[in-house]
Amino acid sequence: MIAGPIRSQRRSLSLSAVLSVLAIGVELARPWPLAIAVDYVFSGDEPLPVWLPVDSPQGLLVLCGIAVVVFSIGSGLLDMAATRAAERAAERLGAQLRKSVFDRTVTLSLRWHDQLPSGELVSRLTTDVARLLDAIVALTAGLVPDILTLLGVLVLLLVLNPGLAAIGLAVIPVLAFLSVQQRRRVRATQVAARVESGRLAGTTTDLLRNVRAVQAFGRVDRARDIFQARNRAVLDVEIRAVNTESRWAPLSDVVLAVGGGLVLVVGGFQVMAGTLTVGGLVLVIAYLGELYAPVRSLTRLSTVLAKAGASATRVAEILDCDVAVHDAPDAIPVRGPIGTVEMRGVCFSYDEHYRVLRDFDLKLLAGETVCLLGPSGSGKSTVLHLLLRLYDVDRGRILIDGVDVRHYQQHSLREQIAFVPQDPWLLDGTVAQNIAFGSRNATRAEVIDAGRRALVDEFIDRLPLGYDSPIGEGATRLSGGQRRRVAIARATVSAASLILLDEPTASLDSVAADKVIQAIRATTAHRTTLIVTHDPALARVADRVIVVEPTGATTGRDETSIQTDRQGR
Repeated sequence: MIAGPIRSQRRSLSLSAVLSVLAIGVELARPWPLAIAVDYVFSGDEPLPVWLPVDSPQGLLVLCGIAVVVFSIGSGLLDMAATRAAERAAERLGAQLRKSVFDRTVTLSLRWHDQLPSGELVSRLTTDVARLLDAIVALTAGLVPDILTLLGVLVLLLVLNPGLAAIGLAVIPVLAFLSVQQRRRVRATQVAARVESGRLAGTTTDLLRNVRAVQAFGRVDRARDIFQARNRAVLDVEIRAVNTESRWAPLSDVVLAVGGGLVLVVGGFQVMAGTLTVGGLVLVIAYLGELYAPVRSLTRLSTVLAKAGASATRVAEILDCDVAVHDAPDAIPVRGPIGTVEMRGVCFSYDEHYRVLRDFDLKLLAGETVCLLGPSGSGKSTVLHLLLRLYDVDRGRILIDGVDVRHYQQHSLREQIAFVPQDPWLLDGTVAQNIAFGSRNATRAEVIDAGRRALVDEFIDRLPLGYDSPIGEGATRLSGGQRRRVAIARATVSAASLILLDEPTASLDSVAADKVIQAIRATTAHRTTLIVTHDPALARVADRVIVVEPTGATTGRDETSIQTDRQGR
């Protein structure tokens, strides 16, 4: 899936390659003014060729100087344009690739997200994508020009002096062998480095997200130790990677220097023997330098590609992952408000060692409020997740108006369901933005009306900008009860016909809990509502209360069954 975004930028990348080819042509012409000056000006032994536009050594010297400047400017401008085109294409490609990774990430099953920390995902989305872009720029602005330079220089060397060319090229196979070995070592160290870097990102994100708990429990020293352990692991593996890479540079330079030294010695003897002019030797040495430069660049490119290969594997793991809740090929939209909801013989496990629900039955009638009452760990919240199809059941069926939810389009199903989680999941934005998040097209008036019905109005005037007040990351500027009421307003601003509430009064004092209960009464009228709680006071708002209790299994795992069904108000 990485190839798709690359194909979208092929025109810009091709332009960069064309500009690089032109730059190479100019670069290959740069040694000729110097060679001409040496043979026809400095030595003075050769008559000026008739094809030159000047008839004096002085004029020829000035012309050669102008040619050096012109070739340098032309080469620089073309190289700049090629690099600019490649980097602009890479940035656009990076934006597309980040979008593809993010789009894929948010659609993957929660089973997958449960196994990968958010910090690790951020690391792949940023650092790993950046390394891929570095490789793309290097390939476009480096690989194509270097290969063409190699071919052009090889042809010129073979034309000028095949013997010296063979001597200079004798070291290339040795360099190629060493380069392959080096790339394997670099890739291995980079894979380890990227893994440790992802772990560091995950640990850092977790510690900073819970910095209040760190400080409240006086565990700043412990947090520092945890971070430093990860930081030290990254440092150690990165140093190993640096050591592996750094050993390569002098080795390649020594191998190339051996080839250059041999050419100088053999070519010098040919000059002294009169079989080669000084200008000819200068040309051979200059082109040999032009040959060794791309060879050196290509060997270093192998290091860049090794780093990018490790990052590409990590990005591809997301793009190629298929652990998602999929719509059936013939899935249909939910038409109109949700009516009857049934769960028949539902079994569900988060993993093979922990079964949460077994043969679970539940029925909700249109417009009624039902409360699942029971202790933590009995699977109540899991029921809500299954109704939303955040997970699919292992066995059994969930029916909405007689149709299995797996036959509905997920998007259409969730448009008819409003969810208030125990952790309100508020965004780092304003109060109004968080309420409006519950609807695709909520107007300002609808947002304020939802806030009024959820009793947000009772505290909104105390905020500096009212509904436009930022609430900070994690809504830290709001109290627990205020966050719950904003979440309730967000759920009710939509036209959803089924409202799911997960422990809406948990961890609240009696006053805050009463306010939340009032908000629930005001906002769930005439809507089918399922409330999960262990708070008996909240159960009084329900038409029916279903008590859910964990039962001991012979395997030692908690398995859930419905124990009683009673009327309650």
